[in-house]
Amino acid sequence: MTTETTRYHGLDLLRAVAMLLGIVFHAPIIYYIPEMADGFREFGISTDMIPKMELWLQILTQWTHNWRMPVFFMISGFFALMVFERRGPGYLFKDRFVRLGLTMIIFASLMDMLDGHFAGQLNHFWFLYYLIIITFLASIIWAMMRPASEGVAAWRVSNGLFTALLLALIPVRMLCDQLDGGAIRIAETYIDIKFGGLIYFARCFLVGAALYIRRDLLAPLSRRSNLMIVGLFAVGAFILTFQYVDGFFGHRRSPDISLTDTLLGSVFAASSAVLWCMFMLGASHALVTHSTALIRWLVELSYPVYILHLVPAMLVSAILIGQGFSQLMVVSGTIIATFVISMIGYYVLIKFTPLSWIINGYRKSWLKLPFGQHTR
Repeated sequence: MTTETTRYHGLDLLRAVAMLLGIVFHAPIIYYIPEMADGFREFGISTDMIPKMELWLQILTQWTHNWRMPVFFMISGFFALMVFERRGPGYLFKDRFVRLGLTMIIFASLMDMLDGHFAGQLNHFWFLYYLIIITFLASIIWAMMRPASEGVAAWRVSNGLFTALLLALIPVRMLCDQLDGGAIRIAETYIDIKFGGLIYFARCFLVGAALYIRRDLLAPLSRRSNLMIVGLFAVGAFILTFQYVDGFFGHRRSPDISLTDTLLGSVFAASSAVLWCMFMLGASHALVTHSTALIRWLVELSYPVYILHLVPAMLVSAILIGQGFSQLMVVSGTIIATFVISMIGYYVLIKFTPLSWIINGYRKSWLKLPFGQHTR
């Protein structure tokens, strides 16, 4: 088994940023899912009074929505194959089952029971559900593929094959949108798997795994000239995508949209996602060449903050909307307050408690047994 210890600090930070952008994406959630306002009538808001999102806010939410989860699944595939290579399939699945699966079960259940009964709702933990399924299947497939002598080092991904895997996300997105009724959707409960969304994010995971095999491609991708080209195409692709946006994960999708517009929207959305993912991967690898205290703090904080952020984000935004603040003030105030509340929640509820064994992993946890002593 390989002893390579290379760290990809830029990808670590990008994964953390993708998590933390969940706050940015959910800060205006009442604006793009106005039906939620009826659950906060005590703050003086209702569905009928929620205004349409202003243009800048539409651009911000659609832009983050376009690439954030695809790049997260790509990075997850990258690091999953790294762990598989270094520690084997058993360790990979056990680690992901604890840190993803148990975290999802505990916190999704707690949030689900806020209304007094359990309905198996996943809420914003849907991506953990998909990721644990994808990782379980990948562990089995990779174990079957791995030659006993050379392991992952024997696998080959040519430039042409990697490019084909990347570009294949476009027709895959077209197919997956149709499978889910016109736009990829997310699981709402444990028995509510949306196969279009699952397949699409599985393909993103596969691209990330292929990138780990061809991690030498990160160097040319991170060159300034290449980043400028990819960035320009990414901006153009998103401008085209924005002309065809139709809700979020299928929510409030227009029933009158034509098949042609649906297919064009899928093509542009997938193209934009691919380009922005490549740009973000290259930029993070170029800009972050070593770790710092701030980067380590953000990486540590990002996952638990994402876990805790949704309820504070909804409450704060509902209060601010009810007070009559502008959309800019509502969104910026919600982002700041939600981050602070979630950060405090992490230090109070997780970091120094046994919950850190699940979320951070026992080896990275501050709390050790017995009584602070490290065990072997």
